[in-house]
Amino acid sequence: MEDRPNVSSEEELLQLRNEGKISDAEYEELLAAIDKSTASNREGRAKPDLQALAFERKPKAREVPAPLWIALVSLGLMVLLKVAFVFQVGPAILIDALLSAVLLVGLYLGQKWAYVLTIVFVVFGTVLGFSKSAGQGLIILIVDCLVLIPVLVCTEFFFPKSENSYGG
Repeated sequence: MEDRPNVSSEEELLQLRNEGKISDAEYEELLAAIDKSTASNREGRAKPDLQALAFERKPKAREVPAPLWIALVSLGLMVLLKVAFVFQVGPAILIDALLSAVLLVGLYLGQKWAYVLTIVFVVFGTVLGFSKSAGQGLIILIVDCLVLIPVLVCTEFFFPKSENSYGG
């Protein structure tokens, strides 16, 4: 009768592996832990929580840095304003709004391409604004800096330092 809890634990572990929640290597490691804990249970110790063991090994999603939220909120407002002004400016602004929305999602997810495109779009937009008038260029520069500066401050979010990297 003592082997019954061990069998249900193994079944639960097998189900986690079949659902893809744990890898084969993790399955083998946890199975070995069950065998060790079975001996411990006979000594009066508590049964390990397999769900907790399986999920605590998963890497957690990276948290968006606080300064980056300034850029994300600014970009979100820009998207809404571009859509609101579609009848005054014309349908071409919808393409700009779509690109900004894609950029917003990329920045939120910490994608390298979004980091690079942010810099490119800010430079291009500012040059284009100054080519029309100095006042318009200055306004575009100020608004774009609400996005660019937080993104630059959070460079490490987009290019995290790995433990295996060479150099200083």
